[in-house]
Amino acid sequence: MYFNEEVSDALQNYILQRKRIKPLPGSEKALFLSIQNKRITCRAVEKLVKKYSQLVNPLKKITPHKLRSTFGTNLYRETNDIYVVADVLGHRDVNTTRKHYAAISDDIRRSAAQKVRFRESQKV
Repeated sequence: MYFNEEVSDALQNYILQRKRIKPLPGSEKALFLSIQNKRITCRAVEKLVKKYSQLVNPLKKITPHKLRSTFGTNLYRETNDIYVVADVLGHRDVNTTRKHYAAISDDIRRSAAQKVRFRESQKV
């Protein structure tokens, strides 16, 4: 898994703290633990995203799915490579990715069409 230095630093700091916590039986291999020292659940992640996103922007409903989608959109806009996005998001079939990001492709095509000039504009 690839991620930037900022994420690496945050994970390394967390792992140092995590090593001091004794997880409950069955959660020994979990990276992220709840306050009860058990493996964190999907629902707990949803609640955390909701809680902290409300602090940042109380007018928008942000979910883990929305964060993933936004990440995929930004990655596609930066790379223009649907195969990279499919791989990073874990899609087995690039057509799944293409389906979700087709509108972005249309935006890119529309923008590109406006940039192409066949002749110089005539000055009057």
